[in-house]
Amino acid sequence: MDLSPPVLKALGPACIGVTWKPPGQPNGVIIDYLIHRRPAGMEEAAQVFVWAEGALEFTDAGGALRPFMLYEYQVRARNSRGSVASPWSSARTPEAPPQDLPAPWARATGAHSVLLNWTGPGSPNGVIAQYHVVYQERPEDPTLHSSTVRAFTVMGTSHEAHLFGLEPFTTYHVGVVAANQAGEVSSPWTAVQTLESSPSGLSSFTVEQRENGRALLLRWPEPVRTNGVIKTYRIFSDGTLEYTGLNRQFLLRRLAPATAYTLTLEACTRAGCARSAPQPVRTAEAPPHAQPPPRVQAAGSTSVELTWPEPAHPNGKIIRYEVIRRCLEGRAGGNRTTQADEDTVFTEYRTERSAFVYNDTGLQPWEPCEYKIRTWNAAGGTCSSWAAVRTMPAPPEGLSPPQLTYVSLRPPRLLVSWVPPERHNGVIQSYRLQKNGAPCPLSFDAATFHYTDEELLPFATYTYAVTACTSGGCRTSPPTSAVTPEAAPAGVSPPALRAVSATEINASWSPPSIQNGKITDYVLRCDGQEHLAGQSLSLLIAHLQPHTQYHVSLVACTSGGCAASVSRSAWTMEAPPRDMDPPKLQVTGSESIEITWEPPRTPNGHIQSYELRRDGTIVYTGLETRFHDFTLTPGVEYGYTVAANNSQGGVLSPLVQERTSPSAPSGMEPPKLQARGPQEILVNWDPPVRTKGHIVNYTLFVRELLEKETKIIHINTTHDSFGTRAFVVNQLEPFCRYKVRVQACTVLGCASSDWTRTRTPEAAPAMQPAPHLEVRSAPGGLRPTVSLRWTGPLQPNGRVLYYELYRRHVETQPGRPNPVLAYNGSASSFVDSDLLPFTEYEYQVWAVNSAGKAPSNWTRCRTGPAPPEGLRAPRFHEVSSTQAVVNISAPGQPNGVISLYRLFSSSTGEAEVVLSEGPAAQQTLRGLRPFTTYRVGVEACTCAGCCSRGPTAELRTRPAPPSGLSSPQVHALASRTASCQWGPPLFPNGVILSYELQLHGSCPPDADAPCTPSQPQTKYRGLGPTASLGGLQPYTAYRLRVVAHNEAGSAASEWTSFTTQKEPPQYRAPFSVDSNLTTVRVDWSGSFLLHGPLKEFVLTDRDQRLYRGLDTALHLPRMAGRTFFFQVTCTTEEGSIKTPLIRYDSSTGLGLVLTTPGGKTGPRSGGAEFYSELWFIVLMAVLGLILLAIFLSLILQRRVHREPYVRERPPLVPAQKRMSPLGVHPPRETHVGMADTKIPRAGARVSLRSNRSISVLRIPSQSQLSRAYSHSSLHRSVSQLMDLHDKKVLVDDSLWETIMGHDSGLYVDEEDLMNAIKGFSSVTKEHTTFTDTHL
Repeated sequence: MDLSPPVLKALGPACIGVTWKPPGQPNGVIIDYLIHRRPAGMEEAAQVFVWAEGALEFTDAGGALRPFMLYEYQVRARNSRGSVASPWSSARTPEAPPQDLPAPWARATGAHSVLLNWTGPGSPNGVIAQYHVVYQERPEDPTLHSSTVRAFTVMGTSHEAHLFGLEPFTTYHVGVVAANQAGEVSSPWTAVQTLESSPSGLSSFTVEQRENGRALLLRWPEPVRTNGVIKTYRIFSDGTLEYTGLNRQFLLRRLAPATAYTLTLEACTRAGCARSAPQPVRTAEAPPHAQPPPRVQAAGSTSVELTWPEPAHPNGKIIRYEVIRRCLEGRAGGNRTTQADEDTVFTEYRTERSAFVYNDTGLQPWEPCEYKIRTWNAAGGTCSSWAAVRTMPAPPEGLSPPQLTYVSLRPPRLLVSWVPPERHNGVIQSYRLQKNGAPCPLSFDAATFHYTDEELLPFATYTYAVTACTSGGCRTSPPTSAVTPEAAPAGVSPPALRAVSATEINASWSPPSIQNGKITDYVLRCDGQEHLAGQSLSLLIAHLQPHTQYHVSLVACTSGGCAASVSRSAWTMEAPPRDMDPPKLQVTGSESIEITWEPPRTPNGHIQSYELRRDGTIVYTGLETRFHDFTLTPGVEYGYTVAANNSQGGVLSPLVQERTSPSAPSGMEPPKLQARGPQEILVNWDPPVRTKGHIVNYTLFVRELLEKETKIIHINTTHDSFGTRAFVVNQLEPFCRYKVRVQACTVLGCASSDWTRTRTPEAAPAMQPAPHLEVRSAPGGLRPTVSLRWTGPLQPNGRVLYYELYRRHVETQPGRPNPVLAYNGSASSFVDSDLLPFTEYEYQVWAVNSAGKAPSNWTRCRTGPAPPEGLRAPRFHEVSSTQAVVNISAPGQPNGVISLYRLFSSSTGEAEVVLSEGPAAQQTLRGLRPFTTYRVGVEACTCAGCCSRGPTAELRTRPAPPSGLSSPQVHALASRTASCQWGPPLFPNGVILSYELQLHGSCPPDADAPCTPSQPQTKYRGLGPTASLGGLQPYTAYRLRVVAHNEAGSAASEWTSFTTQKEPPQYRAPFSVDSNLTTVRVDWSGSFLLHGPLKEFVLTDRDQRLYRGLDTALHLPRMAGRTFFFQVTCTTEEGSIKTPLIRYDSSTGLGLVLTTPGGKTGPRSGGAEFYSELWFIVLMAVLGLILLAIFLSLILQRRVHREPYVRERPPLVPAQKRMSPLGVHPPRETHVGMADTKIPRAGARVSLRSNRSISVLRIPSQSQLSRAYSHSSLHRSVSQLMDLHDKKVLVDDSLWETIMGHDSGLYVDEEDLMNAIKGFSSVTKEHTTFTDTHL
């Protein structure tokens, strides 16, 4: 059975025609043909058709074929015996338009470019030849028409494209169209927004002069293209940043009037900034400022020359200068002065110069005046401060002569007084008192007006004149004279004395050098006796003693008193002596007599010699008063007289007689002396040369040379020394000179030898006094020293050769210390410096002579304190933020009693601070600064100047809450925003972790009634010192403070207040209209946000003013049948705004809002956008309803002509919840209807999906309402609107949202429309019923 392959023909994208021929050899009756199909390349095939009869052809159009696919077909012929299959035959379906193209992915790569990626269609249905990339700008306002769609083409093999030339920060809808030879398919739109860029199209400022040329109010519009979100505006003035913020107006302050500035506006987005062209502006003129006071160039006694410069800030062109003067009137130099009126003494119109000069004349000398300059320009004038000046001084005038008054007469003292001159003409610098025209007058200060002259001579004429001097010259008063009274003479010379005889002295004298009057008497005073001499100049003084010294003085007297001279002495002449006593005789042996005598009791001169006569014969002549007469005859009586002689003669004493011993020995030799020790002398003597009998007794006379007492030792025959004629004299003093003589006696008399001298040898000293100690410090240092002084021994017993000074340290431990030789020398003082501070020492002095040495007692002393040594750093514990407890270790070497510990802190570059001091070893430091590092050291003192310091230790106090936080400063203040900055705390007391900015609203600036401020709110937390405040209300008072936090706590600054800027008023809600039987009450208290000081409210009815004032409610009489058309206008300083026009029927109590709120007027007001107007919204709603009706008609027509397949119908839509009749409208639509009795008050919330009917429904206009509805139909509509509240709605919200869309309802996409139509076509008949609403 030869069966040919079938013949295939592509009839369409999903249709292939198959024809075949019968087999060449059927071999029987063909029962049927089986057609099999498989995609090319597949093994498995499917049976798609069974032929039973008819033409040998089949059209495969069952829907299983896909466009542009290669399919293979096979025919199998079957008879009763079997079947045979033909070879496979292939055919390709033609291309069809692509399907299922997904939306592309778009990513903005720059401000002007977008990178687009996409995938191929889910069903390409052919070879994609090319892709068309389409895009259009998406307007932000949905009511605006979209821009033109632009496109470009890429190859079909590309799935990526770059879009360039886009606008910055603009939303574009981007799509892809895939095209093959059969057609094309579009992807859904993908929205993408380009990146931000710098703004473009910046305009110039609108400049308004403020604050007298010192500020400019700058306003500017937004850039033509913002190209992003404006992050900030910056204003530069001559390159200096003046403002940063988002407000589009700024008050530029601190400007100089009449000055040109160059302003530049800079607007910044996140991507960058753009600047406008520099705009030159000039501030307005203002009154001049900072006019310097005039300066005195030169001043005379009657004129002043002034000079002044132009003001520091002319603030415009200077028109003229005025020199204004005021002077103090009154007596110059006095306290009573009055201020004269101000006078304009000069006006200068030539103002082109930079310096000006004026000479004011006709003034008084030393007149205090003040000058100031008043400067004028076109805007006003200003005055400089007063400049004080005095004219130069001149000599005083009107000086009176001085007045003279005696204070005392003896001695003469004259009080000279004067008064100030009538005109000082300056400051009196001094007064000069001229006395008798002396070239050097006495000078006095200006406050002295009297002088007591004590240097006056009696009986003299004195002339006085006063000179008053200023710095301008001097003036002398007329003189005044006075004569002093007489007084005792002065300058009395002593008299000249001359001895005339032994009993007379002649005295002569001259008059006193200063007689101080007329001499009345002279008196001589001689040893207490007065001798009157009258006015004579000599006198003979008689009846005096011979050779006697007399003291004579002269007394001179006037009527004013007497004066004595110094005394002068004189001797009278000598006379022969008188009253000579007889001599005294002492028989010293058988051949000798010792004669002694006394001078005459009245020598009457100088004794020149004595003459001793024995029995009339002169045996001695001389001045001695003793004589030993030898070679006499034993047993003979002799008579002696003594004559005393002077220059004038002699006197003889009475005769005295004495007999010599009859048998006394003679020729006694002096003894021989030998020192046997410090206290003994061996005396040896020989018998007399002529014994003249038996010696019965020897007598030794021993006497120290310096003592008068004589020690007598009798040696008789029974004495041991009588035979040896040697005797040891003991109990003598060592190292003393003694003289010894021996007397030998017989029964008939005695004979004495001459004196023999000798010295006892030295002995060891005795009774050495202890040294005197004085503890002191060495000069220039604190090292202790001991000054020692001592005297010699009380019994030196010889010549002290040197002293030994021993020192020993008094130990606290038991045991005897070893003395140390500190000094060895002959001095009696010593300064010991090799000592330790605050240590007990003992000193002992040894006196050393040739025989030995003697010690003193030990003397104890303690050396003075010294700076301690071995101080260690302090240790701290219990450290807090402001105090710390310090433990101080004892010094290694205290060097005294520690009387004071001083804790100090030292830092580099800072002054040393004493933190604490006291004797305790543990001290508490108070008053420390928190979170501060101190270098603390210890200074220990043992005395006032004995202090030392140890090393320092670091002390760091703990943190404490901050303090000294200043209030924040508010700048860049706008109506709804403000910027503030603050400085760190004066004492952070730790690491500042964060700042917190707290804000709360206070009472309004012009609030009359009491109000409750709001609670503080935290507006900022962070570390920065600046913050921006947003969300503020215009013209609202706020209080602001900053809180600084550290780890120990927080501290808040004082509240600072500020008030935001004003804005035009804002409409808030409709006012309410209520009525009763008699009155209609209109209340607009909640209808406006003032945003500034209120000027007035105006209530109108049909454009007729009913009320004007500041109240917020008004009661009107109710008139039956009258319809009111109320409107309220609010006017503030910034503008005005109107409420909607409300129609109120007093008979029915119904009110309607008929108009939108009135436009704002004021500096910031602008026209409302057209798409927010009522007419535009109503028009769009009507167009939407018309389109909806058209769509519904199309759907119904489709429903009539076609029955849907079962599988095309969607599931039944379940019944939904109840909803308000108005719930089907988008929130942005405005609905037309009636209102109930009351108009809602401010704050009432109205929801379009709530179960309550809204209180106010707006209508287009009164005329449209009249044409659309009659009065009765209007009431029926209201009734139906009320009844619909309880009915159920069977249409799903989502279905209505599908139909109406998700935007304002004014535009329906084609795709959404098709989906809606499909939805309606699949709803059965019983589900197509819905309740109509009042659209």
